[in-house]
Amino acid sequence: MRRYTLQIGDREFVVDVQETAVDGFDVVVGGETYAVTLAGDEDLPEAAVGPAVGGPEAAGKGAAAPAVRVARKAPVPAAAVAPLLRAATGAPAGAALNAPMPGVIVDVAVKAGDTVARGQLVAVLDAMKMHNNIKSPRAGTIAEVCVTPGHAVGHGDAIVRFREE
Repeated sequence: MRRYTLQIGDREFVVDVQETAVDGFDVVVGGETYAVTLAGDEDLPEAAVGPAVGGPEAAGKGAAAPAVRVARKAPVPAAAVAPLLRAATGAPAGAALNAPMPGVIVDVAVKAGDTVARGQLVAVLDAMKMHNNIKSPRAGTIAEVCVTPGHAVGHGDAIVRFREE
């Protein structure tokens, strides 16, 4: 589960996101739990997230979760939260699938040129003696595999890069 703190105007919201299926999430906002199904997504040039949002630099030392500030005076529509959910769940920010946490790559299940489906196993990451299946956040073609078994990765390091299609 990931926890995000959203600052909208002068109000702060804590959002917990737990992936329950390939396109399913339990999202807790203000103590209310919502079953969320991702019906579709697309990369929009105007929806780019800068490196300071959601990265270790944004969280600061010892912070429990990254803080995201949205400068808007009107209420934020649900559609505007989609890029935050995509970032929270490991969906691609650009053309790379990045490590969600530091660890060691145990297995790589794809190679350059492979076509993958959304939710397909890409790699296995060992973190604190637990194996974590890293799955493709989208359908596409693998352009580059950036890791090998035994490779130590940090949070946010590229595991694979997708071919722009």
